[in-house]
Amino acid sequence: MEIFQKMNKIIIYFILGLLLNLSCSAPSNNDSLSENNNAIDEGKEVSKIFGIEGEDIPIRKEPSEKSKKIVNQKATEALHKTEYCVVDYSVKVEVLEEKNNWSKIKVVDPDWLSDSHIGWIPSKYLLSSDAKEKQSIGKLNPSDYEIIKTKHNETVDNFHVYLKIKNFDKEYVYQFTKQFRKENCNINCNIYVYDSKAILPLVEIYPLPKADYLKLADHFISMSTFDATEVKDWYPYQDFKYKEYGGKNWKKEPIE
Repeated sequence: MEIFQKMNKIIIYFILGLLLNLSCSAPSNNDSLSENNNAIDEGKEVSKIFGIEGEDIPIRKEPSEKSKKIVNQKATEALHKTEYCVVDYSVKVEVLEEKNNWSKIKVVDPDWLSDSHIGWIPSKYLLSSDAKEKQSIGKLNPSDYEIIKTKHNETVDNFHVYLKIKNFDKEYVYQFTKQFRKENCNINCNIYVYDSKAILPLVEIYPLPKADYLKLADHFISMSTFDATEVKDWYPYQDFKYKEYGGKNWKKEPIE
């Protein structure tokens, strides 16, 4: 049950994070519209929707690295330190304007950010649907992974997958999970990816003692839930408890 309780917590934190980190606004500017992925001609209307390639990309008031970042007032008040508005791969945006390789974007997905989430980011972070599709790793090689545990019900399929490839990065795991979903998920699907089969006895066990928690945290690469498929969840158990237990094998930036 621990995986599912952890999943619920992560989903909740993710939603709260979006509410705090993305509910912010920038001054409006309606000079010109644009179309094209990287070098958009000023004065033309835009119809394409873009993804974002990257994480924690700050939204600025003007198209310049020297321009002030937009302060996220809600997060700043909640955390008692200055936080800034950011975008990442979890949102979809419309490009409103382009100047000198910068794009003024408006979040259109999730739509509840559309009225407030507007500002400037470098155009290089925009990702069209075609470019996103080209990143696909294609049909999976069965020798590269093994399904080590499944649990299915009428509404959700759950797959625990051992990734045999050793030289992977976050982007590869994300593309692997997307392709695995295409090839194996016929209904709503949760996918859990590990880099070792040794953790199998620890899966879905709750609570875990300290040593087992650290072991699972170090080998639990990623999780992709059916309701947050775009989230690149990287080593989800390397969290505050991992820090409290003295975990040393950080695969992502340690929590302060």
